[in-house]
Amino acid sequence: MNPRNRVITVTVLLAAAFTGISTRLVWIQMVKQDEYQEQAIRLHTRGEAVPAQRGSILDVSGRVLAQSMPLIEVRLDGKILAERPQELPVLAEILGVSAEWLKGQADPENRYQKIAEGVGAEVEGKLRASRLGSIRLERKTVRNYPNGTETAQILGYVNLREQTAAEGDRPAVFEVGEAGVEKSMDRYLRGVAGERRIIKDNKGREIPYFRLSDRPARDGYHVVLTLDQTIQHIVEREADALMEQFHPEDTGEILAMASRPTFDPNQRQTFEGEALKNRPIADTYEPGSTFKVVTLAAGLNEGAADLGSTYFCEDGQMFYAGHWLKDHEPYGLLTLRQVVAKSSNIGMAKLAMQVGEEKIFHYARLFGFGERAQKGEGALPGEEKGLLRGLKNWNKISITRIPMGYEVAVTNLQMALAYGAIANGGKRMEPRLVKAVVDRDNRVVMQFIPKVVCQVIRSDTANKVIDALRGVVSDTGTAENAAVPGFEVAGKTGTAQKWSNGVYSKEKYRSSFIGFLPADHPEFLVSIMVDEPKGKLYYGGQVAAPAFKNIAIHVAEQLNLNRGAVVATREKM
Repeated sequence: MNPRNRVITVTVLLAAAFTGISTRLVWIQMVKQDEYQEQAIRLHTRGEAVPAQRGSILDVSGRVLAQSMPLIEVRLDGKILAERPQELPVLAEILGVSAEWLKGQADPENRYQKIAEGVGAEVEGKLRASRLGSIRLERKTVRNYPNGTETAQILGYVNLREQTAAEGDRPAVFEVGEAGVEKSMDRYLRGVAGERRIIKDNKGREIPYFRLSDRPARDGYHVVLTLDQTIQHIVEREADALMEQFHPEDTGEILAMASRPTFDPNQRQTFEGEALKNRPIADTYEPGSTFKVVTLAAGLNEGAADLGSTYFCEDGQMFYAGHWLKDHEPYGLLTLRQVVAKSSNIGMAKLAMQVGEEKIFHYARLFGFGERAQKGEGALPGEEKGLLRGLKNWNKISITRIPMGYEVAVTNLQMALAYGAIANGGKRMEPRLVKAVVDRDNRVVMQFIPKVVCQVIRSDTANKVIDALRGVVSDTGTAENAAVPGFEVAGKTGTAQKWSNGVYSKEKYRSSFIGFLPADHPEFLVSIMVDEPKGKLYYGGQVAAPAFKNIAIHVAEQLNLNRGAVVATREKM
């Protein structure tokens, strides 16, 4: 090839090469730009989620019921330790363990073994100052419940979940509520995770300037409950005493709120399904005679009777609509006040027939039966609404059975709220467990205000019902054992046979008592239900009433109530 042709050939080849390169550059910059840009970002950028610290749950006085505690884990890289054996004695001395034990933990094939957890600030400082390459310190949090099993079903518990930043490859672990207040108020407690962007140059060095684009985490708010931890402790202690004495299937008590069996949210390995259940809201049952207050209130409010009205109680047996209705004693002529004090089924059935099915059903609904008591934010999960059948589903004897607490299913919370309405001048209140949400500087973010659901009965009627309930807690009533020295108590016992194998059992009972004091100006209410007490004692006046007395004595002291005097300074229920 002559020189001229050789020059032409080289020129054409170079032109073709430059054209190809130019075309490739245009392809990269115009067509594949986004794809390669994303690859470059992935190579030089790493996103890390920054977890927010979960807020605390506090009692009404600000005492901690649940909090997230910082935790430092020490992990050992066995591969690096094998390359740097001189670090072994240094690490062992700082951690206060033997070098032999530490050497046994090292596994070059299974790196980053956890060798210590929850190390103190002093040890952490020494580890960081030592700059040992064979360890990695990981900062975590653990949810701590200082009171253990107390308030367990109310507070619930948390689980750990991972969250990855938008451009990240290192997820952050955060706590999420799974039950109780931890779940119902999770969006306030959890906070908002932040994001840290680490951008490196082509030599792998971080570019500090880009730290300005970090988005900090917003820590969770604190949730303040209406519970008083001291009163909760009183109730929990009495729940344990009931378990020890009567070995019931379960108990539900509301003032603070407690039930048995229970669990310790700090010990996840001990969790059992039955223990996790918050029975005062999740278990329904036929209440027995505590439900008689509905018929009593209806009869007085409608003017069908007054406390002096008399009823012949058929000497303990009444045949109605083909079925027998019995009292536990052969009563004759009783006033309505006596019918309540002695808990006569027959006397209450006769009052119900005076009032009529429609009114009995109407007042039962006004008192909140057949519907969930909790509404809106702050409601504990797992509440049942119970059972109150519509009138078309009543049978011929329902008018005699429902007034004595059969053919209906209630929760202990519903029963407590019904009696609370009577104690509160006839106003039924929406239950309130959460008092407020506050930020880290104790500034109120959200306030939960008491809400009146409805006026169930007139205030004068409520006073008459309270007057009748006083007679229950007397030497002529069924709850003499509920009397609290120095205070007038109003309340009602209940002893309901349990439905078992298609019949009402004569061996299995639910024993209950609901009461409040002082009767003239109620300050607090306690509702107790004991399921299947074992032994010879099973009446509500024998099992639940003494427990009420024990709780009430200590709660009255905690609230600084004066014996023999009406205290009007505290807010009504």
